[in-house]
Amino acid sequence: MSTETLPTIAARRAIEALRAGVPNRDAVRFLEPHQSDVREKFDALLEALAARWNEPEAKIPPGLLLEADFGAGKSHWLEAMRHLALEANFVVSQVALNKETPLHDLGKLYRACVEAATAPQLSGPALNEIAHQWRSDSAPHYQQFFDFTHHTPGLDPRLALTLRVFEKHSDEAIQERVLAEWMGSPMLAGDLKLALREIREPATHLSKPLKGQWLPRFEFLSRFFRAAGYNGWILLLDETEMISRYSLRQRGRAYANFAQLLGLDKSAPVSGLGAVFTITKDYSSQVLRGRKDDLHTIPARLESTPDAPLIAAAETGMKAIERAPLDLRPPTKEQVAAIGARAQQLYAAAYNWDAPPPAAGREYSLSTGLRQYLRSWINAWDLCRLYGIEADIVVEAMQISYEEDADLQKAPDDEPEIAL
Repeated sequence: MSTETLPTIAARRAIEALRAGVPNRDAVRFLEPHQSDVREKFDALLEALAARWNEPEAKIPPGLLLEADFGAGKSHWLEAMRHLALEANFVVSQVALNKETPLHDLGKLYRACVEAATAPQLSGPALNEIAHQWRSDSAPHYQQFFDFTHHTPGLDPRLALTLRVFEKHSDEAIQERVLAEWMGSPMLAGDLKLALREIREPATHLSKPLKGQWLPRFEFLSRFFRAAGYNGWILLLDETEMISRYSLRQRGRAYANFAQLLGLDKSAPVSGLGAVFTITKDYSSQVLRGRKDDLHTIPARLESTPDAPLIAAAETGMKAIERAPLDLRPPTKEQVAAIGARAQQLYAAAYNWDAPPPAAGREYSLSTGLRQYLRSWINAWDLCRLYGIEADIVVEAMQISYEEDADLQKAPDDEPEIAL
């Protein structure tokens, strides 16, 4: 995009996002990521999910794991992928893994992904917006969705029952309670029974929500989105290195969930779901092979615990982190120069100010991340524009900690566990 066609407000939004280190749509549209092989692999994932919905899951490529140092462009790529997926008619959820959304707790992560879901041409939360437009008689893939909810062995029968209530009950408050159930907050059994009686449906299979049914719930919503006319559901999950801060058993569960969401565990496929994770470059050497030695410690320690059935999936996840990440290469010297020129134009458009070229004295280094370059240029331009000070910004590398953190190993005080 040319700065001549970029509105001042959009240019300023882009600069403020780059200054904060959290790229937005304006930033990635003007400063597109430079690595073509990453774009090609992501495009291939989108094409396969859209075209092979009913083919064997083995034909769907797994999701992507982006590996890079801090500030090297992982978040920039995720934001770019979010808009690529929306343009390809996917529902998209972009979530950072943290205390509220730990990878070892699939229930919390599921709820966060549903709340963060956005869809093409819709401005509000995707599930609510799509549900309010839902018509089963005109849904393009409704029969496949119906068959999944009603005829899948072992699937929580509440999904089929709540679907019937949602489609047949005229009370909007009841429909909202069904959507809350689909988001991970179960309806009370009495309320669901009453709603079923009101639409003259039997409640013979009604039970408490089945435990361990979070992956099927991911599939339920991906199929719901598909039935509504979208190509599937894309999850963009940042900061996978947070796994290292969990307790040992939590790390085991996190690795298993990672493998399943990425599509690597063929015993637990999730139709229509594609995931992209990011992780720091030295995670494998520091955590899988380093002092923690998760590759060997976790399988041995999980054997005598209730998490023993997850060992195979956890090993698959750890091996993927060690062997199959997609390396985000640092920009070349020429690419840094080109990005600097574009950033200079963007800053000039944002503030109607003739920004000078980026500091010529800074030496190019493979260890300097793109975020460091951009923030140092922007800070130097700020000082020059506002105070007439010409400054050379000194950047220090951020040290990543892989030590366990007790604060990340418990549920937040304001969010009690929900027994599902």
